[in-house]
Amino acid sequence: MIFEKIFQRDDKSFLLFYYSFLSIILFVSSIISYYLRNNTWKLSDTYLEASIFIVIIFFILSILTTKEKRYIKGTVQWLRIEFLLLIQTFIFVILVTVIFKTTDNYSRIWLFTNISISSLLFLFSKVFFDYIYAQLVRSNSIQRNILLIGDAISCQNIIKKFPKKVSNSVIKCLIAIDQLDGKDTNFYGIPSFGLNENFGQILNHHSIGQVWIISNVKTQSYIENIIEKFLNYSIDCRLIQPESKFKFVEGLDSEAGFDFYNVSFSPFYGTSFLLKTLMDKIFSLTFIIISLPIIIFFSILIILEDGFPIFFKQKRTGWDGKSFNILKLRSIKNMKNKNETLQVKAGDSRLLKVGKIIRRLSIDELPQFLNVLKGEMSIVGPRPHMTDHTKHYSKEVQNFMQRHKCLPGITGWAQVNGLRGPTDEEGSMNKRFQHDLYYIKNWNLMLDVYILIRTIFVVLFQRVD
Repeated sequence: MIFEKIFQRDDKSFLLFYYSFLSIILFVSSIISYYLRNNTWKLSDTYLEASIFIVIIFFILSILTTKEKRYIKGTVQWLRIEFLLLIQTFIFVILVTVIFKTTDNYSRIWLFTNISISSLLFLFSKVFFDYIYAQLVRSNSIQRNILLIGDAISCQNIIKKFPKKVSNSVIKCLIAIDQLDGKDTNFYGIPSFGLNENFGQILNHHSIGQVWIISNVKTQSYIENIIEKFLNYSIDCRLIQPESKFKFVEGLDSEAGFDFYNVSFSPFYGTSFLLKTLMDKIFSLTFIIISLPIIIFFSILIILEDGFPIFFKQKRTGWDGKSFNILKLRSIKNMKNKNETLQVKAGDSRLLKVGKIIRRLSIDELPQFLNVLKGEMSIVGPRPHMTDHTKHYSKEVQNFMQRHKCLPGITGWAQVNGLRGPTDEEGSMNKRFQHDLYYIKNWNLMLDVYILIRTIFVVLFQRVD
């Protein structure tokens, strides 16, 4: 799922991996060339500086000159893109040495050997990454399955014109709104459904990542109702080719030559989300190592007071509404016929003595860093609810499932704004939902950092019953 989200719009993150790998290969090539010239693996200071400079220039050129937002397979493309970048890099480096009159400091044999070896290694790398990319597409890890909704003629035109070779999106099924009889169940080789079908089953069965609704005169009377239905699911919803009486000025996007208006679109994708994921993994591993003595200490206290188990597991709702098992240090007593959906309140008789301390200092949340390492949660995000609560509130709060358009978090925007604990008061869940929605719509890495800093102050200084 993480791969799918990182590559949601384009392959910039995959290209970043690719060019980072080629940069390493380029440095290795410099070392090999130096060994062949001088019979030693240790680069002299002059050659070390030159090698680092070559790598930096190549990486900068690869980022600045690559216009494609997607990875292009094939050795012909390697000649057009990667090999050309390599030659441009060495031409630039040679020009710099000429300008600064340092050409005599470097061996021509080393230079041309470096070009030859790096070219060969780049070719092998291209073949390897082509294979990796093909495997990711085949396993449905980096492609989005699309549900297309519109009139039959427009659906037909988009299916014909949609350039599969320049997009990871795959139109998996469709709803032709003017085919009310539903006779054509295999429209141009693509499964077709009606508006009266069970949308939830369609989305789950076909692993739909996005819904594209064709916006034109024929579909205009249906659009508002269709959008309202899909906002009840944690699915990205977009208007494709928005031609109507409405003027779409802001919020327009493009992909593979088609214009889109993003009605509901998760910002958690691409390199920004990749950085968030890396930060999550690094911080989680660090926090687990640091907090391990605390977890062990309170685990012993739990065992002494109430025996095993130490951890509390519970089904929670995650990204795209999928469930996972959340981990917590147990803070309530072992009881027969206990109701796990009943939230803990101030003065709750079910709390252990040590449980009061655990919950006051949020120590019970520490094992959730394991959920973060597994990719089920993030450090910052909307708090995950029990699956039963999700079912309940999705009926009570309009568009409630939109809060599940990202990984749930250990802490979140709602929590640092005083919306922690039980949600049994009237309107409390709606307030929390509005804060979660604000976070999703306005997310960036600096907002995560701000929430983390505020969380420290909330845990240390704010009273929690």
